[in-house]
Amino acid sequence: MPERIEKESNGQVKMDLVADGQLTGSADGGSKAQSNIVQAADGSVGNSAAFWPENQIFLIPYTFPSRRAYSHAIFHPKVWENYWVPFAKKYNIFPLLSYVPTFRQVYLSEEGTKKMGGGRLRDPSQLEGLSIRRTESRVAQEVLDTWGANPVEVSWGDTIQGMETGVVDGLETWSSTAIGFGMGEVIDQVVHLDFKSGYQMQWVNTDWLQSIPEEHMQAIADVTRKSTEEMVHIAEDVVFERVGETQPPKEGSAWDELGVTVNVLDDDELKKWKDPVDPIKNSDMWKPEKDLISNLNTPRDDIWQLLYDVSREDSVPDSDGEFTIDAWWDDYLDDL
Repeated sequence: MPERIEKESNGQVKMDLVADGQLTGSADGGSKAQSNIVQAADGSVGNSAAFWPENQIFLIPYTFPSRRAYSHAIFHPKVWENYWVPFAKKYNIFPLLSYVPTFRQVYLSEEGTKKMGGGRLRDPSQLEGLSIRRTESRVAQEVLDTWGANPVEVSWGDTIQGMETGVVDGLETWSSTAIGFGMGEVIDQVVHLDFKSGYQMQWVNTDWLQSIPEEHMQAIADVTRKSTEEMVHIAEDVVFERVGETQPPKEGSAWDELGVTVNVLDDDELKKWKDPVDPIKNSDMWKPEKDLISNLNTPRDDIWQLLYDVSREDSVPDSDGEFTIDAWWDDYLDDL
């Protein structure tokens, strides 16, 4: 990113990338960008709901049928106009760019597998009595409760030790992040559910964007748009080839090398997990998340239905590699 932005702006814009949590952590990056302590910061959509509760609308399970459909919806012109612009007016924040779109799965430690009675996790009834670390959202609590697990709050940094000591038997997250943070060493198996958002974003302060020269802003916009498209283009490669979320994992993939068992379900098996939390069959279950939209001055109040519909329209590309972005944040700065 820094190299691309500097090149695109002919050396006039330089981006200082501060890694290793020296300025922000995964749970507070967005709030620090909102306060302009930093101009932009990383954070998942799930973590962002702790300080921007309306973002829980993106967490409702099985809202998006595919990774590219998720990206298509979240950056759809109608979603910019009806959600992100009102969001920015309230919080001074836009999504600056996004990383590889993916979804959350459920993971068990070796001890969790033993408590389950051994075997492969393929049915939600097998989670009965198991403690599963969750993100700080009502959605995660509701889903895990419905599946029979015991959702527990453990800090992200303590999760590995918790799984090693048996304080928790597993967690819900997405595979590339579990691997990136070293959790693969304590994970015994994963069940491929694609049930909820596993999207990492970079959030930018819109007051700051509006304060910089037009040509500098445009250089940043061009690079972040292209980078976001490229992240979608490699999604299938990341999930299946690099991570190895196949049964069995692809040879040489992360799950293969870590010896993690991957459980890919057939349609009848997946139905047992999906049906009890399906947003169409259980609409009232997710009313609290939908009602949060009333905290924003949105042109329409059916934002969840909008997301559901545009992620299923004919213009969703047939493959990750065909994904393009039709609207970007630079198109809407004047609307603020």
